[in-house]
Amino acid sequence: MLFCLLLAAALAWFILMTWLSHQDGDHTRRTSMFWAQIFSAKGEDEQTLQRRNAALRRLAHPGLFAVWAVLVAATCRVGGLAPVWLALPLVWAWGDEATKPLVPGRHFAWPDVGLNLAGCLLGFTAYAVVAGLLL
Repeated sequence: MLFCLLLAAALAWFILMTWLSHQDGDHTRRTSMFWAQIFSAKGEDEQTLQRRNAALRRLAHPGLFAVWAVLVAATCRVGGLAPVWLALPLVWAWGDEATKPLVPGRHFAWPDVGLNLAGCLLGFTAYAVVAGLLL
């Protein structure tokens, strides 16, 4: 039962992060600005809001991939899956960017691949530390 829940959570997170990542240029700007406004203080000036938006867009890469890496690692461990499945987030860290040119207003960016990979490593490390402490 736990395996099914973790697998469903990992798949749902993958779908969410891929949907967010593959919105066209206008939609991705609107989505990130929406979240920047949510995390802003009332009455912030436009320049501060734009800086917050840029930071949020940068943090989204490692943040989303870190959560997915944790979910994949937990799913593999609970389900007794082969460790090769842990490569999935690492491969998609590149694949996510490689498919962006297919979306209007989006492009491939090596720095974003690096941020995605950093998120994977952060997630795998966090999972290993917590699993080592709890199990």
